[in-house]
Amino acid sequence: MAYKDERIVRVLLEEAAEVESRCEGYREELTEAIAEIVQKERAHLFQRSNIVVEIGDIVSRVGTFVGMKEGQGENS
Repeated sequence: MAYKDERIVRVLLEEAAEVESRCEGYREELTEAIAEIVQKERAHLFQRSNIVVEIGDIVSRVGTFVGMKEGQGENS
């Protein structure tokens, strides 16, 4: 990975660690999503795929995670 790419990933992970935690496990889910998006973006350079759909699926997964956690908090 080029230095510039490493710097971008480092900044993203630092920001994820600082983001307000909306629910238990949110930062971990966000960090996992960032890693998955970076991995898919790197793979996209070599094998053309519908990256927009794949990233949309990851973002949707994080949204579903938050929704489920917030729903659990209302039921507690």
